[in-house]
Amino acid sequence: MKQDPQIFIFAGEKSGDLHGYHLCQSLLQHLPECRLSGVVGPEMRTLNINTIMPMEEFEVMGFSDVFLSFRKIINQFRYIRDRILATKPDAVIFIDYPGFNIRMAKALRKRGYKGKLIQYIAPTFWAWGRSRIRHMANTLDLLLTIYPFESDFFSDSKLSVKYVGNPVQESVHTHRYHSEWAEILGIRPSENLIALFPGSRRSEVRRNLPIQLQAASLFQKKHPDACFAISCAHTEIMPMIQEILETNSLQLNKDLFFVPKRFSYELMRDCRSAISKSGTVTLELALHQRPTVVMYEVSKLNYFIAKNLLRLKLPHFCMANILYGGTVFPELIKGGCQPDRLAQELLLLNDNPTTRQKCINACRKIDSTLQGFQTSDKAAQAIIQTLQA
Repeated sequence: MKQDPQIFIFAGEKSGDLHGYHLCQSLLQHLPECRLSGVVGPEMRTLNINTIMPMEEFEVMGFSDVFLSFRKIINQFRYIRDRILATKPDAVIFIDYPGFNIRMAKALRKRGYKGKLIQYIAPTFWAWGRSRIRHMANTLDLLLTIYPFESDFFSDSKLSVKYVGNPVQESVHTHRYHSEWAEILGIRPSENLIALFPGSRRSEVRRNLPIQLQAASLFQKKHPDACFAISCAHTEIMPMIQEILETNSLQLNKDLFFVPKRFSYELMRDCRSAISKSGTVTLELALHQRPTVVMYEVSKLNYFIAKNLLRLKLPHFCMANILYGGTVFPELIKGGCQPDRLAQELLLLNDNPTTRQKCINACRKIDSTLQGFQTSDKAAQAIIQTLQA
């Protein structure tokens, strides 16, 4: 391996940017002379990585958004492919974003790229089937997985697969909690602090938050002392949230409070229960042992595509439930995602001691299943070993 290896990194969404930030920190600790470039987001840009294209150019949500942005994505794909082929980095690290990344790896190999191709975070084979395994085995040099059961999918392939722990668990266990966060935000004390996680994208918030707020109002009828907190992923969505609040009876800064992203884990730790959209946030809530009702409200077009065209089949949508192999958090999907159902499930998790304790015990089991949290360092060392091979 060269003293100053050149590594290209691709992160196509916010979670990938955060995981990439921790990974690059570890890489730079072990290989301080390595040169990093790629498609990166705001977290990774703080490490002075040479930005070929900002990650924000790739953020799309749902199948319909992908279809509408298809021409743009094709042009971006070709630009990045040609840039890698021209600069010939020693390795390309793809973070999550499997649909794009698997195609990119195939395209690079087809055009003669000889460097190492590494995928960090495997595609969800339990949702999409195993057709991608063959393509990955034929193109990748290393696959770094973040769930312990994923290696089994590759037992019959030649691909080098390594479970490195889970970056979400790493983030939760290494977070430094602010003890006075609620006082800073003016949140009044309440035994029933209920957290609302509507999502980070505008389309998610517009679909999810009105339903969550209606459920919160119904919950408040049973618990007049309840206090609700909306997790706000970024300031750009604040005007839209305030507009949505105008149609709800909950009063801002009395019954309802905004919580910025920097205090998201504090909210998870200190809330009694939560309503959350499906996604990585549900695993974060499970690792904080917070009973949660999960909602998966999708547009009619995305639902039609998933069910009828892609034939997506899942026993569960929520990662906490997938890891546990059963119901940790109740899931309300599409037609079942109604305010009265959300409120009913929330009241059960919040008030019923048996149901609540069963949920918390399952969350503890998930934490132990992930087997440690030095993920970024393990991933960096595996990448370095691959570069040296």
